[in-house]
Amino acid sequence: SLVHNKPGKGPQVLSLVVRHSLPIRPSISRMEAVMMQSPASPASQNLVANTEKRLACGTIAAYSAPRMPFSAIDLLIRPARITVYRDALGMTIAAQAMIVSLCKSADFLLGFMLGKLSDATRTRWGRRKPFIALCSPVFMICTLLLGSPGWFFSRPHSADGNSTVTTVSEACAALVDSSNRSSCVELKACIDAAVASSTLRPWNATDGNADGVAAAAPASLSAYFGVLYFLWYLSGWTSSLIPYDALGMELTSDYHERARLFGVKTAFQFMGYLLQIGVGLGVSLAFETDVLMQVRLQAVAYSALLGLCFALLLRSVAERPLRPPKHAPLPMVPAVRQLLANGPYRQYLVFKVPMTIASLLPANLIIDYIKYSMRIEDFNATYYVAFAIVLLCVFGAIPLLISAARRWGKKEVLATTCVVEALLFAVAFAIPPGAMADGPLYILCACVGFGMAASYVLPDALLADIIDYDELHTGLRSEGLYTVVESNLQQ
Repeated sequence: SLVHNKPGKGPQVLSLVVRHSLPIRPSISRMEAVMMQSPASPASQNLVANTEKRLACGTIAAYSAPRMPFSAIDLLIRPARITVYRDALGMTIAAQAMIVSLCKSADFLLGFMLGKLSDATRTRWGRRKPFIALCSPVFMICTLLLGSPGWFFSRPHSADGNSTVTTVSEACAALVDSSNRSSCVELKACIDAAVASSTLRPWNATDGNADGVAAAAPASLSAYFGVLYFLWYLSGWTSSLIPYDALGMELTSDYHERARLFGVKTAFQFMGYLLQIGVGLGVSLAFETDVLMQVRLQAVAYSALLGLCFALLLRSVAERPLRPPKHAPLPMVPAVRQLLANGPYRQYLVFKVPMTIASLLPANLIIDYIKYSMRIEDFNATYYVAFAIVLLCVFGAIPLLISAARRWGKKEVLATTCVVEALLFAVAFAIPPGAMADGPLYILCACVGFGMAASYVLPDALLADIIDYDELHTGLRSEGLYTVVESNLQQ
């Protein structure tokens, strides 16, 4: 392989089918091998210099730690939109859906601006850390306020002016028998009577009925939720997470070290999910009938933990110094066009979008599958066992994936995993839901966990290689722009 320059077009790579004649060590990537053939290239010198350098375990841990509270906050706020704002405070589904859609759409567009601004920033502290330092405190405040609407709003009232009860445990607590899984005639009769007397809101209530059973929430609640939700997305998922993800792309240029870095990051991410489940179970037992207090306490705890983790990152993780760019940064539209002109990145998006949807669907649909397809009345117990198996298999799959990628390559391992997962789910689709109880369901959950681990660990490491390829052609590092779609896609 040769590297040469064309006027105005930067370095160009010509593959001359001489790979097998090059003394390429297994520990470096193909791109690094190409760059090694051109010692005069600054990009090649930088990459080769970093090939032998392993990231310290403390650096990897400090970088990965914020992903844990981020995941816990995500798993807290998403259900809270239903349990707190809709069920407890009476916000209508239509109003909330409109707000969420507008906030996410605006946030996605602003993400490109933030990514471009982060790539162009030059400070003594680096390009990414100033955004994290300034925006993460705003995200923590928004999380605290989003999780604590009870400080400013009360439950909706019925026609007689009394507060409407919204939980079964308040209305019919004495009749709840968790050991009885076959029949609950008396409990059903109690719930029906509570709905008829306006004590309990109907299960399908929206804006209220003709008798005024469940009055709609005030417009101020929608305004409160809308403003905070937009700032929550803007300060967190855009202004903090995009620079955070971009920082990870540039911490190391070693082909295999990247798989190790993003493997640990994925482990912390799923530790956050596990943390939220454990803490959520604890506070639900301590405050059985007060959903508002359950969410508020968790919002305080996770916000504080996120602050500590980001402080550790800002103190312990140093950004790599950058060489002066070969030319001035491009404006937004030309920069995005240049981004999409990267052939490997287009191929990356073609598989990344459907793969992400496929990897997230099972985890999001499993509770409905257990409850409505398998028709299990006590679905919570089965769901938590299934979810625990998914998480355990994610943790167990991470070191296996890193080892396999080191031996066979990231692309090959990811493609093989996708094919195997597709075959397994095709078989599971043909099995009647009634036959999935216990053993078959849990085996399927183990496969889901392995597939989810692969979809998080390997694509990030591949994207970092693609960003290096872009730098080889353009002379610019654009991690911020490249991670905009990556950071938004899973949401």
